[in-house]
Amino acid sequence: MRDMAIDSSVTMLSLAVGALFGALTPRAAYRLSVAWGEPALAGCAECGTPFAAGAAGWWRFAARCVSCGVRQGPSLWWTVPVGALAAGLTAASLAGQGWALVAGVLLSVVGVLLAAIDLAVQRLPDPIVWRLAVAVAGLLVLAAATGGSWAAYGRALGGGAALLAGFGLMALLTGGQIGLGDAKVAGVLGLLLGWYGWGPVLLGGLLALLLNGAVAVVLLVLRRISWRGSLPMGPSLLAAALLAVVAIGPLLPPAA
Repeated sequence: MRDMAIDSSVTMLSLAVGALFGALTPRAAYRLSVAWGEPALAGCAECGTPFAAGAAGWWRFAARCVSCGVRQGPSLWWTVPVGALAAGLTAASLAGQGWALVAGVLLSVVGVLLAAIDLAVQRLPDPIVWRLAVAVAGLLVLAAATGGSWAAYGRALGGGAALLAGFGLMALLTGGQIGLGDAKVAGVLGLLLGWYGWGPVLLGGLLALLLNGAVAVVLLVLRRISWRGSLPMGPSLLAAALLAVVAIGPLLPPAA
């Protein structure tokens, strides 16, 4: 009963953390939604009002310019519930998994920011992705060192490399419909999925392709894209990883 209470508390805390980061996402996503090679926005693109220096210019709850009132970044109506749902489902699925659970929740909250940027400019910024990769790999080292398995850690590295290579090859073969940024994000997600086995790695990769294909078909029917058009794959990758975690959650024994 005590373990169930702890798991429930962790899930509720993760829901709150996901909602909080979802509320802070719009401004950061707005500033980072620029073309490749361009610096982050220093002020409102509509009226030119500069952002505050330091963290205050990046993380704030308001999603509109203080001067002209134009919305900056994605709507809070989707970043908050999606952030809460993703973090809560991850925590509930990985209950009792220690540092691996922390890695999963981190992926879910940063994933909202990555999805928002990808939807805006079809780009997944390298500085965010590589820092996320280092953080997830580090958390899994802690998981292996505090009762987990070093064999599982080796498999996590293998899973990340496999998805990175697989989606990287597809990026080269599809002429840009799958980007190298997508491949890098797939590699990061493969770290967590690989920790739990090759089945989750395969499931996450296949689900990402199926989800992206389904979205493409719907947009083609609605005439929102053409046959030669491209669409952001980051959200499909992140959603697929979450679905894979939810699928394997009931099968996981508690971490040592």
